[in-house]
This record gives sequence, C-alpha cells and structure tokens, in this order.
Amino acid sequence: MLDVQGLRTEKPCNSVKEVAQRIHSIQVDTISVVSRSHNLITFNRFKDYKDGSIWEYQKNGELFEYWSHSMCLMPIETYPLSAWRKTFYQEEMWSSFRKWSIENEDIIKQILQKVKDDGEVNSASLGEKKSKPSSGWWDWKVEKRALEYLFYIGELMVAYRQGFQKYYDIPERVLPAGIDTQPLTDDEAAEYIVNSTLGSLGLGTHQDIRSYHGSMPAKKLWNNKKDRIEAYLDTLVKEGELEEVHVAGLKDRYYMLASNGDRLHLDPSLSDESPVKILSPFDNVMRERHLPKRVWDFDYTIECYVPPAKRIYGYFVLPILDGIDLAGRLDAKAHRKEKQLEVKSIYLEKEAIKSKAGLERLKSGLIAFQRFHECDAISVGKVSPRNMTKQVRAILED
Repeated sequence: MLDVQGLRTEKPCNSVKEVAQRIHSIQVDTISVVSRSHNLITFNRFKDYKDGSIWEYQKNGELFEYWSHSMCLMPIETYPLSAWRKTFYQEEMWSSFRKWSIENEDIIKQILQKVKDDGEVNSASLGEKKSKPSSGWWDWKVEKRALEYLFYIGELMVAYRQGFQKYYDIPERVLPAGIDTQPLTDDEAAEYIVNSTLGSLGLGTHQDIRSYHGSMPAKKLWNNKKDRIEAYLDTLVKEGELEEVHVAGLKDRYYMLASNGDRLHLDPSLSDESPVKILSPFDNVMRERHLPKRVWDFDYTIECYVPPAKRIYGYFVLPILDGIDLAGRLDAKAHRKEKQLEVKSIYLEKEAIKSKAGLERLKSGLIAFQRFHECDAISVGKVSPRNMTKQVRAILED
C-alpha cells in the first residue's frame, strides 16, 4: 500500500502532477499550524516539492479543484468523473441549499452573467465586505454563497487561488483545450471508482471503495450496501480485472488490481534506513480513520476538533511513518516569522523508532520537515516516553 501510495517506494514521484496521478486526489485544507495538508501530502511523495507551489499546477491547467471525499485537487484528465458527480449534485442537492437557491435565483443569475461578461472573480470583489469573519457557510454573504452554489453545480470552476482566495470563472475558460467534458455513464463511473481506488491504495475492501471518493459514488451506484459493492467487485474478479487477496489476521475481503500482483512481493527492508515521514492528518492513508486502525492498529483522531480538556496528544497532532509502520505522533507548530519549528510534544509508540537506528531516522525526518518549512531551528518540548527526552533532544543538537 505504501509503495502504491508513493510513501515508501523505489519509484518516487518527480512532480506534483505525478503525485496527483498516483493517488488521484490531494485534499485541500485551511489549517495552517504547520504547512497545509495539500503541501504535506505532496511533499511526502515528491521530496523536491516547494511549499505552496501546487497552485501553479492548478493555474496552468494540470490540476483542477472540486469535491471528491472532500475538496481536492485532481488531475485534469479525470474531469469526466467530476462532471458525472455534478449531475448527481444537481439532482440530489440537500433541501436547505435547494431552497436557498430558489429564493436567491436572481442574484445567482446576475453573478453568473457577471462572470461570463467580465471574467474571473473572487467573493471579496462582490457585494459588501462583512465586518466580521464568517463563522460558516450559513454566515456567508449572499454573493459568496452564490459563487459556491454555481461551483457546486458545475456552472463555475476555480480558475486559481491567490493567497488561498478562490478566483472563479466559467469552465470553458478554465479547462484546457482537448479535455473531455462529457460526464461518465454510471457503468463507466463504477469501473473508474474501483480502478482508481485500488490503483491508488494498492489493496482495499468494500469500505475503501465506499470512502476513497467520498460517500456519493457508492450511494448512487450501490446504495452504499456492502453486499452490492462486493458483488460488483466479485464480477470484476471473474473478468480477470481484480484479484481477491487474503490478509492474515484480518477478516475483511481485500481486492487489488490484477496488474499489481507482482507488487505484493516487495522487500519491506527497503525502507529500513529511510527517514521518518511526518504525515498530514488528511493524507490519503490517514484521512479515513478505519484504514490506519485496521491495517496498522493505529487509533488516530485529529484533536483540533476535540474540546481542549479532552485532547490527549495535542491540537494538530501528526502521525509519524517510520519505515512501513505508523510508529508515533507529534504536535508541532511552525513559527514562520521567527523561522522556528516547535515540536510541542512527540510520542514514540513502537520499539523500532526508539532504537539508535530509529532515532537516526527520526532525526533525518524531523530535519527534512524543518527545512521544508524553511525554519532555521527546531525545539522539542514534551517527549513520551519521558525517559527518551534526553536522547530525542540530543539527536537534534548534533
């Protein structure tokens, strides 16, 4: 799975576009305690990635932005799947949003016409500026809601972002020439969902088919039912497209692309000396919490959404990938003006990472993480277990 995902592989990605093609979707997120999720996801698969440069790929038309399991950047050639998804959203829009769109039909039409006539706009350029920051979509000014509605149903696309602000335009001016804009059929979408999920994860169960692209495709195609999803997967097994794989110790039925069969025999020692990787909570192997729990027995919660009194590890705790194991977690903050990376707390949970070689891997990974954030120094606060405190701090003082 880590080889297919590009996290532990002898064939790493050499560009942002290759990352997106390899894993299909790169989740966009606003939290910036450390670098945002789309940057960390990309950096962990493309070592020469420069923080923030992903938006250049959107602006030049190699990636586009739309809903998948969440808001994501995806390869432009996968647009027909999103076109199919948009038809579903138009048909199955949640009632409150549909009601709002009917009540505000005139402003929606006006804004769409303005974009058609004048070109790209952002929400700040429309209507009156709010005196207070928005506390959620229900608190957006009407013009911003209209833009998001038009984006949701496919009348507008995000042409690019600037300072994380979205600039919208009509699809005809955003999509590069030659890109297929026709929605997939349901049969084509079903095949694509399975192939792209298993092609991105390496191995997967019905639960991964149901979640990797979000709940919408499985709801539309298989009514979100396990037996219907597995029946479809079994059909593909009979046709020779997939293989069923038994994983010792796990009861779930796993499937893989038949073309990936030889990759089951990778030598796990290939990653023995590799630096640890500090993963985003929204990394493609972390974002659906069932996956790290089931495969690695790694119980993970992102605690920024947990009341402070109930947090166990910290506000924005990040998983640590050591070799092929999820071996710990850390709570970090990048102080950009001071060029200081603060590791508020670090938790070493597996014995391998506590060894002399493991600490060297930890050191290399933390220094790479520090440099990616363009920080000149790194500090370490709490260490668990406590008896490792001097050793962890010492490796960073060498």
